[in-house]
Amino acid sequence: MENMTIAPISDAADTLLEVTDMTAAFDLFMKEHNMTGSEKADGYSEAALKGLSEPEKAIAFDLLLKELPWSTKWLFLLDAQKAASVAREEEVELRDKNGLPVYLLQQQLVKHTGDLMYQQHMIEDYAKYSNRVRPLVVDALDRTPTNRAKIDFFKHVVLIEVSNSAMARAARHLLDAVDFPRANDGDKAKYERLIGDLRSDDSRAKARALDEIDNYISQIDALGFARDDNG
Repeated sequence: MENMTIAPISDAADTLLEVTDMTAAFDLFMKEHNMTGSEKADGYSEAALKGLSEPEKAIAFDLLLKELPWSTKWLFLLDAQKAASVAREEEVELRDKNGLPVYLLQQQLVKHTGDLMYQQHMIEDYAKYSNRVRPLVVDALDRTPTNRAKIDFFKHVVLIEVSNSAMARAARHLLDAVDFPRANDGDKAKYERLIGDLRSDDSRAKARALDEIDNYISQIDALGFARDDNG
């Protein structure tokens, strides 16, 4: 959980006083909101958010705003339209602040709006992140639609990344993004061999693996299964 600021419950005290007969869902939300450390890292229960009354949702939304960008996922669960508007504004501001996990905003914007500009921003911002965060960004990119930009990004990470964890995830995501077959033992062995070559320090082995993957992509494209359809 990166650079998250926890808003004190007092920030919403005036609004809380206006709401009576709190639901059990709201009690659970506030309990989770006031958690810290590893317990807080688990986030919020979707069942709790869906069980909130309309006044409670307004309170929860305001509290979650204080936890951006970490809380983006749950903002969209509460009010997708309002969350998209807020996330767009925050994304512009946070991209200029190195170290903040703006990729969390960007991935949710891609998911809920379909705007691939934010996928491109994730790719462009990748180099700004520390080695510790880069594997998480690679995973977040994998949760966006598969297209040429995403495939090329995974190739780039495999070629230049010094973080072993980010490289390993990019290698596996690359093969999965192109639906590389694993239907039988022979396919599985080939898949694992390619993973090993992509993670290898041997640049020639890595180049051969990328050529083999490119040949596979060309074959499926020729058969009408091109991956440039935005997912």
